[in-house]
Amino acid sequence: MISRFLLPLLAGAFLFAQNPPANPQPPYLKDFLNLSDSQIQGLVQLQQQKGQALQPVVQQTAQTQQKLQQILAEPNPDPATVGQLVIAIASLRQQVQQIASSFKQQASNLLQPDQRTKLPPLQLSLELQLATQQAVSLGLLNAP
Repeated sequence: MISRFLLPLLAGAFLFAQNPPANPQPPYLKDFLNLSDSQIQGLVQLQQQKGQALQPVVQQTAQTQQKLQQILAEPNPDPATVGQLVIAIASLRQQVQQIASSFKQQASNLLQPDQRTKLPPLQLSLELQLATQQAVSLGLLNAP
């Protein structure tokens, strides 16, 4: 079940990294972090490289997920095979996390120390985004 959610997430990350937006100049982030054009170019290149690194893992995850679904659709799925596939999917998920972590570190290395200190508030806003949307939908907050 977790894999149903993981595969679209991985595929989305892969596709985004393969096809970055037409305008790779993120003006709000550029202003907030005071990024140079060369830093932005480096970050865009890292995203492309990340997509290339994720491609085989995403494909393997999709294939393994498909095998698991086929086996689970059988009248009497073999528990050992199901277990092996679940473990394989978990291993692939760990590979994705390692790749993402590596590229996140490389991206962070492109920033100056004062720019890095501005990342925690962005992380917090990302974590609060869903709660904020729900608060707006329940009338607790007004949308800007």
